[in-house]
Amino acid sequence: MTRHFCASVFVVDPTTKKILLVKHPKFNKWVQPGGHIEDDETPEEAALRETYEETGVRVKLLGERFPRENDFIKPLGIQKNRNKLGDIHIDIIYAGLPLTKDEIEFDPGESKEIGWFSRNELENINVFPDIKITMEYILNNYIK
Repeated sequence: MTRHFCASVFVVDPTTKKILLVKHPKFNKWVQPGGHIEDDETPEEAALRETYEETGVRVKLLGERFPRENDFIKPLGIQKNRNKLGDIHIDIIYAGLPLTKDEIEFDPGESKEIGWFSRNELENINVFPDIKITMEYILNNYIK
């Protein structure tokens, strides 16, 4: 069993109340943008980098910083995702707001499909159940 540390962002537009998702090529499901944390990279840096690489959208992470001056934003949560080989992806997840509202431009080498979805639209696309749960949590606790 191999463990991989990852970071991802649930990006929700506060105006439209829509979430930004990418179509995962292996699972054929819509998921939040994110990926592996590289050597000498913090989880926050990885989350921001991966979101931009996969969607072309710059993001501001939400949440409180630990009380010391230069500490990190407390993540929204930490997920343990397993694959068919038994490997574990430990995903540090954040909530975020889009800083750019322009038309999405992304690298086709990083993502095949991306889109903004309302909570109701999530009922009609292929997502993991935690996407719906997390979006509702963000809408109820971060975006009023």
